[in-house]
Amino acid sequence: MPEYTYTARNKLGASEHDVMSALNEHSVAEALRARGLSPTAISAVRKSFDIHDLLEAITTIKLIDKITFIKNLSVMLRAGLPAARCLKILSAQTTNPKFAKIISELGRSVEGGTTLADAMAKYPRVFSPIFVSMVRVGEVSGNLEKNLLYLSEQMQRDYDLISKARGALTYPIIVMVALAIVGFLMFTFVLPKLTATFNDLNVQLPLMTRVVMATVDIFARYGILIFVLFLLMIIGFFYWRKTESGKKIVHKLVFYIPISSRIVKQINLARFVRTFSSLIKSGMQIVEALEVSSHVVGNIYYQKVISDAAARVKVGSPLATSFKKQPKLFPNLVVEMMEVGEESGTTDQVLAEVANFYETEVDQTMKNLSTILEPVIMMVIGAVVGLLAIALVTPIYNITQSIN
Repeated sequence: MPEYTYTARNKLGASEHDVMSALNEHSVAEALRARGLSPTAISAVRKSFDIHDLLEAITTIKLIDKITFIKNLSVMLRAGLPAARCLKILSAQTTNPKFAKIISELGRSVEGGTTLADAMAKYPRVFSPIFVSMVRVGEVSGNLEKNLLYLSEQMQRDYDLISKARGALTYPIIVMVALAIVGFLMFTFVLPKLTATFNDLNVQLPLMTRVVMATVDIFARYGILIFVLFLLMIIGFFYWRKTESGKKIVHKLVFYIPISSRIVKQINLARFVRTFSSLIKSGMQIVEALEVSSHVVGNIYYQKVISDAAARVKVGSPLATSFKKQPKLFPNLVVEMMEVGEESGTTDQVLAEVANFYETEVDQTMKNLSTILEPVIMMVIGAVVGLLAIALVTPIYNITQSIN
């Protein structure tokens, strides 16, 4: 947290000068007024370059670190330890220096009278809305340790879900990247030496050979430029897909790709249903649970439907009404189970079963995806190698036959 120097006057008119850690200048001013001081000057402390600060800035806080933190905090609170002391112990145990510093700040805030939820809300990049909301509900209801346990279970399942998806796609992505690099090096440095021989022979070459030679010639002349342009296109694409227009196009496009459509739907449904079920189980109202759950799903079209559902439920509409209008995003199974949960008063339990179903579906789909992609990749490699072999060997064979 940044530090600020301040000058302030107390009620007697005396001037005080000191240093304070805070989120921003506004927070410093509020803290000073709360102490009965009138700030006259506030300025940020400029620090000299420190390698430790640099390492802390680039260090990321992994989801597994947050899960471990929540589990340990829940156990300590259940054992009867005060929250401030729990946070102090956990900050010393955490191996991630950036996360340890944040936990230490949480402990100081709680010790100063701030609720844990409000303290976490100061770090939105670390603690998501579901994090803060479940902690706040737990503090209000007196079931903080129980809600933390629900939160850790939900986050663990979310982590497992993401890990399965990444694990299934890691191998194909690595293979395709390796093929792209090898192909670029061959077309830029290896094949030009071979195609130069055909140019020297001054004979009529097959069409396929001429196409390969023209491609090789382009790479030999402009290889570095092509590499730079390709790299810039990739960077530009990833930047564009984070914009509002990019999200709308990319998130809609995935629904028209056969394999990705099923995976995206299953993952978004599993994450939404699991999170929504956990929030209701923690004691949160349905409207607030829907609003928080909308931040968990990655696809903006799912986010919109869930946000609309929250607005409709707020004015008295049944939970399943909004989801019924989007059968392509929310299948009948989800809608009907919501209706059953509403009628029986067991929405959290029913949706937990639905979440288990979709998580199993994701697991099976990812296993099948790996099985399908491996032979497809091998076929692509074989086809490319075969075409190159035919294009380069055929003229050599023809020339040999002519000589004979």
